[in-house]
Amino acid sequence: MQNNGLIKFFAFCFGLVSLYQISFTFISSGVENNATEYSINSISEKEANFSTKRQEKYANYLDSISDQKILGFTTYKSAKSKELNKGLDLKGGINVILQISVKDILLGLAENSRDPIFNNALNNADELQKDSNETYLRIFFHFF
Repeated sequence: MQNNGLIKFFAFCFGLVSLYQISFTFISSGVENNATEYSINSISEKEANFSTKRQEKYANYLDSISDQKILGFTTYKSAKSKELNKGLDLKGGINVILQISVKDILLGLAENSRDPIFNNALNNADELQKDSNETYLRIFFHFF
């Protein structure tokens, strides 16, 4: 407990450094939101190819202010290069599909049975599944 003041000092310094690092993310996302708003207000949805035109306006806006000072200590270009990277889950760029092997489930439920009739039914279901639109389970029960 004698170093309590030292711990508080380091916690305060760590907090300041963290706020400084995250400030670049807030600055760049704020400027990008302004660019989006500007492009939406400039190009009407009634115009042909409005989406492409909005993207061009957005890019031109960011390019035009990339070297202007923001909050007196950084520029958009600098803030963008120093911002924290967002993971795919925050940007919405990941999709996962889980596929289940029915054969593996059947083997697991049968506790890896060595019954020749069971294994023969699995092998026949594998072969017929390649050329059929029927489910694996229906084909398996047909042979079992």
